[in-house]
Amino acid sequence: MASAITGRVVPRRIGIEPEARVSRELEFSFAPRVRVEWLIAGTRVVLALGGLLAAVVDPLQQPIQVFVLYFLAWYLTYSLAMLALVWAPIRFAPGWALAVHLFDFMAFTLLVAATRAATSPLFLSFLFLLVCGTLRWQVRGTVGTAVAMIGAYAGVSLYASKVLLIPGFELGAFLIRSVYLTVITAMLTILSAHHHRFQREIGQIAAWPRHVARNRRAAVSEILSEVSGLLGAPTILLAWDEAGEGNIKLAWLKEGEIKLGEGSRAEYDPLVLPSLDGKSFQASDASRDQGLVVIHSARGFRRRDCRPINEALRARFQIRAVQSWPLEGELVRGRMFSVNKVRMGIDDLVVGELIATQVGSRLDSTLMLRRLREAATLEERVRVAGDLHDSLLQAQAGAALQLLAARRLLDRRPEAARQRLEEVQNLLERGELEMRSFIRGLRPENAPRPKTADMDLSSRLDTLRQRVERQWPLTVTLQLNGTANRIPVTLRDDVYHLVQEGIINAARHADASVVIVNLSITGSELRIEVVDDGRGFPFRGTFDLQGLNHMKAGPLTLKERVARLAGELTISSMDTGAVVTMTLPIATA
Repeated sequence: MASAITGRVVPRRIGIEPEARVSRELEFSFAPRVRVEWLIAGTRVVLALGGLLAAVVDPLQQPIQVFVLYFLAWYLTYSLAMLALVWAPIRFAPGWALAVHLFDFMAFTLLVAATRAATSPLFLSFLFLLVCGTLRWQVRGTVGTAVAMIGAYAGVSLYASKVLLIPGFELGAFLIRSVYLTVITAMLTILSAHHHRFQREIGQIAAWPRHVARNRRAAVSEILSEVSGLLGAPTILLAWDEAGEGNIKLAWLKEGEIKLGEGSRAEYDPLVLPSLDGKSFQASDASRDQGLVVIHSARGFRRRDCRPINEALRARFQIRAVQSWPLEGELVRGRMFSVNKVRMGIDDLVVGELIATQVGSRLDSTLMLRRLREAATLEERVRVAGDLHDSLLQAQAGAALQLLAARRLLDRRPEAARQRLEEVQNLLERGELEMRSFIRGLRPENAPRPKTADMDLSSRLDTLRQRVERQWPLTVTLQLNGTANRIPVTLRDDVYHLVQEGIINAARHADASVVIVNLSITGSELRIEVVDDGRGFPFRGTFDLQGLNHMKAGPLTLKERVARLAGELTISSMDTGAVVTMTLPIATA
């Protein structure tokens, strides 16, 4: 069945401080300040120009018409000046928005009070103020501006009519305009609240911590905590399968507790009805065979009566009300479930799709990181094996040959045997030094590992030549062409081991008497050629690295090292000897 690992959710969100998170959410919750002021200033110019034209066409009483025309002409000039002021990015002084809003409020209050018709174009100025208040301060701006406008309009109209004895105040017009304002205020309040909620949710998704968790448990804990906060659901369930894995992975958050588990494919596959695969849906009661399910796809929303979820999964997690979204990544496939949420809306399905995309990406990144680490570990093991083969094993093999020769000479030529034993001692001492350097390079505090290649490569190759000629009846010729010290330091150790492997293979397996090593650099490539006069490899012909791997032929250590260095290997094998050619890129070494 399924196994589970439990843990408690810590109050603090993973990867980001609470204060930093709040500031980032606010950053995404509102439109940029300059953009808002651009929009308001441009609309103000259009509104002032339209009001001026309307005042010319609409027949008002002579004194009032003159006042309105002069006032609108001045206001148009003011609007153009404000547009020019905010055209270039500026730093707004504290109280800028409130001061400008109050000025517009007073100006439009006077204009509306001076007009008679309830259908006057100047009434649009009130709508403009409501929109400005909404853009600047959201719902509070909408409601506050509406209340102030209705009160100011009533006060100015009554004062003009009763105190100044200016005719034109009509109770019916006042009530009509007040009703208009109330309806418009309600509409903008609803739209503003919806827009604010949507931007807050988008801001929270955008503020999702950018780091990649180091292991699956940390990644899942972060994901569940974030998703629970975004969707406001008491229980969040993730169910997914990973490419190359056998069981279905399960992770859920319920009552602040995070659990991880697994389930068999036979029990939980498929997670939802095949017809719902790849689609988002919600159901008020997933336990009913003919329950109502609302499905969202690229073509919109539609309804269907069915039991949407795998029954074993539903029964295990006691799922009734549910919203579900597909998780689709490069390596991960599955579903995300919001379980038993009290209030569900179909707009949650749209927002949930954005969240599910983020969740799938996070699970993908975590799995890729884990597999990269595994691959890196395997690659490092292969490298260590190759280095041990090229250093310790070669030294031990050479020492064994020298000991065998000394044993044969011990009775007949004691002095020669003693020289051979001294050579064995020197060989073992050099091997010990190489092993100490190799072990030091494996310690983390010395990463990247120190290279014996920091030494002069020409001297190392010459020492190798002398040692091989003492151990085998073999003549080694080095044709370095002045390239040894031009090879990048990071590549010299590998070059040394490639040459060593080529020479030792010719001496040990090909029964060669002459080996010629040629090094040359052409452009951004290093060419290593090892030629011998032995009996060649077990095959005949010329093959590259791919062909050798296909035939499972050629020296394994040599092939692995060349492949690791992104180089090319060609072996020509004949009855009269062999030519091993290795080409390595040095620009990226």
